[in-house]
Amino acid sequence: MYLEFFGLAEKPFSVIPDADFIYMSPGHQHALTMLEYGVFEQSGITLITGGVGCGKTTLLRHLLRTLPYDSYTVGMVANIHPSLGSLLNWVALALELDWDQDSGKFGLFRELQNFLIEEHANGKEVLLILDEAQNMDLSDIEELRMLLNINADKLQLLKVVLIGQPELKDLLAKPDMEQVTQRITSEAHLEPLLLNETKDYIKYRLTNAGGNAAIFSPEAIIHIHKASEGIPRVINILCDKGLVAAYGADSQAVTGDIMTEVIRGSRRAKSA
Repeated sequence: MYLEFFGLAEKPFSVIPDADFIYMSPGHQHALTMLEYGVFEQSGITLITGGVGCGKTTLLRHLLRTLPYDSYTVGMVANIHPSLGSLLNWVALALELDWDQDSGKFGLFRELQNFLIEEHANGKEVLLILDEAQNMDLSDIEELRMLLNINADKLQLLKVVLIGQPELKDLLAKPDMEQVTQRITSEAHLEPLLLNETKDYIKYRLTNAGGNAAIFSPEAIIHIHKASEGIPRVINILCDKGLVAAYGADSQAVTGDIMTEVIRGSRRAKSA
């Protein structure tokens, strides 16, 4: 709709996580370093937390693009919830195991154990990613602990990345979580962007989409930062609406006044 008008090759502010558009704020760079350290250098658990829309999934997709898949087997459970069944079942599905579903939990555990040992013998590391991990309950935690206890020749056969909202840290801080928290070897928490980071974020995404970094005025960026509270996903939504509004007004710039009206409209829509 507005791409040709602004000279853009593609939409710069899609809300779909896209590793091609990852912006490395100092906080995101630190989180990526901790993620890479946990996956490439350590065994056990890597913990990445952050609020909704702060960039956890985009960061993960960036990492997955760099993995040497000839050396790694990756399983990802995208949405954990007790109502969806046993964590072990989802892990087995994520790792594409074929098992006798009548063998029960311990039969499945044996299959997973054999799989991890075989992958180790074949020179491959197994990486398990659990997204939305704040939704785990005590039975999920216990099953995760069982998996982490699988060893061979004193080596930890499974690397785990836990990704979740801040409540995940509260869950793991409970006294009966000690056996799991002792396995955390790397962690990071993603914070919302600061004002100067929001400015750089918007400019980065515009130029990455082939556009002019100055489409958004300084006043517009201040309004966007305040309304979004520095959350990248909300920044994307507001910027996209700003481009639509400027296009509709036949304006080559997204001004402070345009963003003021966009933000007012968004707030009215929420309260309706």
